[in-house]
Amino acid sequence: MRTLILPAALMAALGAVAAPGAAHADTPVTIEGPDRETREAILDLLPDREQPASLFEAERIAEEAAARARAWLRSEGYYAAEVRAETQEDPVRAHLVISLGSRFRFAAPEIVFVGEPPSDNAAAAARYALSPIEAGAAARSADVLLAEGGALTALQNAGYADASAGERRVVVDHATGQVTAHFTFTAGALTRLGDLRAEPNDVLRPGFVEDIRGWTPGDSYTPQRLAELRRNLIATGVVSRATTRLAEPKADGSRDVILDIEPAKRNAYEVGLGYSTTEGIGVDAEWTRRNFTRRADSLTLSSSLGELRQSLAAEWARPHAAGIGHTQRLNASVSREDTDAYIRQGVAIGASVDADTRLSLGVSYGAQLSADWYDEAGGVRDAIVLTTFGEVRKDTRDSRFDPHDGSYVALRLEPSVSTGDASLVFARTTAEGRIYESVLREDRLTLAARARVGWLEALEGDPDDAPPDRRFYAGGGGSVRGYEYNSIYPEERDALDLTPGGQGLVETSVEARWRFGDRFGAVAFLDGGAAFDDWGEATDLRWGAGIGARYNLGFAPLRVDLAAPLDPRDSDPDYALYISIGQAF
Repeated sequence: MRTLILPAALMAALGAVAAPGAAHADTPVTIEGPDRETREAILDLLPDREQPASLFEAERIAEEAAARARAWLRSEGYYAAEVRAETQEDPVRAHLVISLGSRFRFAAPEIVFVGEPPSDNAAAAARYALSPIEAGAAARSADVLLAEGGALTALQNAGYADASAGERRVVVDHATGQVTAHFTFTAGALTRLGDLRAEPNDVLRPGFVEDIRGWTPGDSYTPQRLAELRRNLIATGVVSRATTRLAEPKADGSRDVILDIEPAKRNAYEVGLGYSTTEGIGVDAEWTRRNFTRRADSLTLSSSLGELRQSLAAEWARPHAAGIGHTQRLNASVSREDTDAYIRQGVAIGASVDADTRLSLGVSYGAQLSADWYDEAGGVRDAIVLTTFGEVRKDTRDSRFDPHDGSYVALRLEPSVSTGDASLVFARTTAEGRIYESVLREDRLTLAARARVGWLEALEGDPDDAPPDRRFYAGGGGSVRGYEYNSIYPEERDALDLTPGGQGLVETSVEARWRFGDRFGAVAFLDGGAAFDDWGEATDLRWGAGIGARYNLGFAPLRVDLAAPLDPRDSDPDYALYISIGQAF
């Protein structure tokens, strides 16, 4: 019986060899014997070489290739493989002849705990993590490393923060064709978390640090708890770096968590620019003062200057103030809108609790009090509106600005009371769904679709008395491209001198997004939408279609879209050009 014991260093090296690059090297070596997949995997390992000019050079290249092939084959479990290096003088050639032999299989792995053993549940979790090398599986060296890392992670997730891996032995038995992996772990003492403190201690208030702790003193340690703490703090923007470490055990055995932070710059400035032939040019600017009261909060002053909309706003945001992942906001604004449907001037104040966009399932709610005055609109001329809202969303997209896969679903309800020219109690409801699916190699093609519906229901009063900006409109860069902004709604309302807009809304879009490389892309799209007063008109959509170009800026794509209305009215443009940051949806 021939038995081989592989030391840890060699196992690590073989594991690294077992992950070849995706592209074949430009090598003169040819291979005979194994299947195509195996030949390609070995060729991937070989370095770029010119064709050998002499028999001596061919021999050197062939021997080097044979050594690499043997190492890789062993890492894949072919311990009995034979690799023969051959050369030819006329013409000069380096060649490998490979006979794989039988593939070795794992025997049941063995695990030993040094010192105080972990709990039965933790030990069982560690053993379960060794499933990649269960008895009968192909004896790949990379799976040994994967199994060891998984077992160590299982111990740490069970509360053993100081768990470590010891000596690892892999025994290859050529008589039986089996490989046995022997692991040694030290679990250490079960770790229970204590208090949380930040260093330096003059950046954040102790009360805020306690609010974002995410555990009750005495809870067991898990890496995930500390990772979530770091993510939650970094997401506020108040720190540029956050790391965690455990203090020495206290008298009760618990260990405090020390949060080492590096403050971010207190002031932040942002400027955004967009343009379309239907909506004109728009410039957005923001100034933010971070950590305004040492609770990771922020004060933001913003302005928007565009041909259709101008505004000034102030907002105070307190992250995690309504629970981890939920931000309290207080805001006030002065704004003006100038659309084909109406001209609005108004002021508003509001408060809300908003779920963090990082949460896959989020619930947001709030209230707003606004006073608005309208010109060039039939019906309502002024309105004071108290609006409350609740929103539920489910977001599984892999990116907010340029999603490749996933979906987004949101439902929003806005009960409101309006007074002024007319009194009305109404509820405005919108629902939206988006889906993204990437196909072809490296997700080169993404198919995206969007649908949105809305309805305004009068609970007391006439829905025609709803303020113009609370009714529904379609058309524009975020709706039906190719049409003027907010230009799609029942035209007869203008002739009857009624408040513009529809009582209901239906919108849909489909896009095919092609990526040529890491930077450039192209898009073809079709949009449809209608605003209406009767659900019987919901299918009478106006359609726009077009093409676009994308350039990846790193954080989001630069979007350039050219769209045309497919069933234009006399007032509609022949085409519309849109330039902005981020995908259309």
